[in-house]
Parts: sequence; C-alpha cells; structure tokens
Amino acid sequence: MRFRPIAFALALVGSALLIPTIASVVQAATTSYEAENAARSQGVVESNHAGFTGSGFVNYDNVTGSSVTFTVNVGASGNASLAFRFANGTTVNRPMTIAVDGTTVATPQFAGTGAWTTWNTSTVNTNLSAGSHTIKATATTANGGPNLDSLTVTDSGGGGGAPTAAELLAKVTSCSQISNGTYKTDTELARTIPVCGKNGAVFWKADMDIDCDGLRTTQCNEQTDPWFQPDTAFHTSTDQPLNAAQLPYVVVPSPSSTWDYRNFQIAGGGVVAVIYNNQVKYAVVGDTGPTDIIGEASYASAVALGINPNPANGGTDGPVTYIVFKNSTINPIENQSLATTRGQELARTFINTN
Repeated sequence: MRFRPIAFALALVGSALLIPTIASVVQAATTSYEAENAARSQGVVESNHAGFTGSGFVNYDNVTGSSVTFTVNVGASGNASLAFRFANGTTVNRPMTIAVDGTTVATPQFAGTGAWTTWNTSTVNTNLSAGSHTIKATATTANGGPNLDSLTVTDSGGGGGAPTAAELLAKVTSCSQISNGTYKTDTELARTIPVCGKNGAVFWKADMDIDCDGLRTTQCNEQTDPWFQPDTAFHTSTDQPLNAAQLPYVVVPSPSSTWDYRNFQIAGGGVVAVIYNNQVKYAVVGDTGPTDIIGEASYASAVALGINPNPANGGTDGPVTYIVFKNSTINPIENQSLATTRGQELARTFINTN
C-alpha cells in the first residue's frame, strides 16, 4: 500500500496576484469546451455520474430537438476535428445532428457506453474557416441525446498547436534549484526532490499520491480515504472546499524554511501543467500539504492521466512532472475549462521563453 500523508488544509492569506498580460499568445490548435458552459435547450447540467471533466455535464431532456450549442474559435482555416465526449448508459443509440453555423455536417449515433460513468468520444471531421463558429449538437429521437461532457476542437494550424509533453519536458531537463533544501515523496523516504526555477514557472519531478480532501463525494470520504480531511486550503467561488473527485488540482508543500511558494508568485488557483506517460493535463493549485513532502494531486488529476485514483492504494511512482506557472491565478478556481485554455497559452509561452 502506498502511504499518503494527510494534506493539511492550511488556509493561507496572501496578497492578490494579477494575471499578467501576454503580449503575444500563440493560439493552440486544440481547445476543449465544457458542455456545462455552452448554451443549451431542453437539458440540464448535472454532476451525479463520475468521470466527467470540468464541473459537470449536460443531461439532454428525453425529447427530439433538445440541444447544446458551443461557440468555438479556430486559429487557421482548413480541416478540423470535433471530438464530443459523452456517456450513454443505455443499449440504444442516441443519434444527434451536428451543425456548424446552422448547416448539418454529420449525424453520429452516440452508441451505448455500458454505463453512465463510462465516457467515450465521437469525432466528426469538417472544414472550418479561421474565426468564431457555433457547433450545435441536436437530438433527433424522443430518447434525447447522450450525457454530453465536452467538445474538443482541433484545427489545422494556429502556430504550433497545444504544447506536447515532449516540448515541455525538453525545457525541464536540468534544475536550477530555488528551494533551500529538498523534499521526500513519502514519509519513509529520504529527501531527494528539489524545486527548480525557470523563466515564468517553477517545477519539480516526483511521484503522484492521491489527495481526496475537500467536499465529501462517493469517491472521496472517510470510508474510501483513511486520511480524508473535509477541507482544502483554497475554496471555490462560493467558499466551499474543492471537489477532488471533479477538479484536477495539485497539492503544494505548506510554507517552510525549505520553500515558500508564496514568494514565487504562486497562489491558490495558479495553473499547473502535469505531465505523465507522454500526456499533458492542466490543473490548479488547490491544496497545501506537509512541509517535507512533495508530489500529490487530486483524484480527478489521476483520472485525467490514467493513474489509479484510489486514495488508499493508488497513485504512481512516476515520474510525474509538475510545472507551476507564476502569476497565473484563475477565477473561479473551479473553472477547469479556463484552466486548460489558460494553461495551453502559458505552456506555449513557457516553451518560447526558455
């Protein structure tokens, strides 16, 4: 069993950090849009089935014509893929028409996924001009549509696309240590992990232990997590503990003589690129942990990266790379779509300036 120490929820008050203006942002070729933030007709936002991204998903009403409409931006004209992430817990297809700016381009079937907690992707290819477009997914039967989680648009250009794991890792091959000492990854191990500095960011390479602290959920509670704490150091826009089962967040060590994240333009809600197994996912700084241990992230972070999220025996020895961007606080902290969009922009700038 992997040991995960208690992540002490120390509410820290610091000076407000301003999000810097990036003079020249290269638009990512891949952008994700959460369904719960899109316009909808005859559907509701819910969060009662695990595995979704962002803060929820859209449950279509069981009527023909129920719909979700995304407004997307494309960086370059040409072929684009539209990847709809969905769940269909029935055995019956739930077909929808996909319309771009009012013109139907495809009618995918959205077959059963086996359970409402099992999420698949249906991809439509089409041509899009550079600029803004509406993407409307409309149910064509009385069963309505599937539960729709998100839309990911990949266009044909945009100046380099979303940063890859390889691009980011190439910039963190050496460490300019900024911490006064090093950290352990587990209580029984020696201190070997430094915090390193780069232009616009700090980073470390460690393992990933699972933090399930915060709001009580089916996945995260006293029964599932021996170290469960019902609070996080940073709260939502409604002053509630974060939801570890839904929100990808990273735990930073509490301030100490070893290192104080607050002195490096980092705060709750700061954007983090988390890299594992050739994948890049974006999270926020969401909690603080012991002063001598590093390498911990939320249940949802593990799910996003394909890591066992069980708080008692999950996680991975890694390597997992955490790149925390300075002056990157997003508001509200629970807006995962914003964290991803902002993270892709910051990651591209990080690559270009290091």
